[in-house]
Amino acid sequence: MPTLEFSLHLPTRLDVMPRSYSGAACLMAAIFFSVMAGTASAQRFSLRSGAQAVQSISVGYYALNFEFNGDTDPLFVFDFDQPAYGLVYTRPHFMATLAYGTQSPDGEGRQDLSLLDLSLTTWGELRLQGQGAGATRVYVPIVLYGNHRRVSPRAEGESILDAFNITVLGLGAGLALDRTFGQKAFFEARANPVIGLATSSLTDAFGTAYLIDADTQLHLAGLFGRLGLSFGYTFRYQVWNINASDIFADATDDLFDYKGLLHLVRVGVNW
Repeated sequence: MPTLEFSLHLPTRLDVMPRSYSGAACLMAAIFFSVMAGTASAQRFSLRSGAQAVQSISVGYYALNFEFNGDTDPLFVFDFDQPAYGLVYTRPHFMATLAYGTQSPDGEGRQDLSLLDLSLTTWGELRLQGQGAGATRVYVPIVLYGNHRRVSPRAEGESILDAFNITVLGLGAGLALDRTFGQKAFFEARANPVIGLATSSLTDAFGTAYLIDADTQLHLAGLFGRLGLSFGYTFRYQVWNINASDIFADATDDLFDYKGLLHLVRVGVNW
């Protein structure tokens, strides 16, 4: 029989209103600290040599393509196609990414923009196969996903419509596996769709988002005492579909309808 195991400890109550910036920030913080509080019960992978890679931190290169996905072109679009750079933190059943990038105008429609993206992903597992040392474990990840993306002009905007400032909270499930190789190598892979609610952080605009998220990681543990090396790749395709705010009667309903493609390559250390 499949067994359902979670390393996520959620608070019993989240007094969060997703239509405000402070509410979105509190929600993202609650997810993060709830997961961090579960350190004692988090599942570790143990290698035959006795080395353990519990967590990793990496530097990442983000190849991005973010573009308007509506039918009626607004006065200002936040299309962004330049790379970003950032950090990635992982531990069992948890992954956090932070990216920042800038884009210079090219005289052909490209705007002078900055992009900030924060994503938090945590999951439990419905185990399907594999429990012994050296076995390939296959399981269904039950995913809780949070994301905040801000794309805005690098110069000061004239109104709150001059920024894409959207927070997403979603749920998903997919397929994942992991396996140890030899005495120091551990490989894991996960792929899942997510569907969730999306809200503008500065207005009452509200809608939905969906995405396809896939991630692979290779950990080489205990190469330098307690330290090892970690390599990873993430693919993510995300669509934001936000209804117009009641505050701006003249704004089109697809003002914040966007789609984005992300390739993240990273390398770092584990311990």
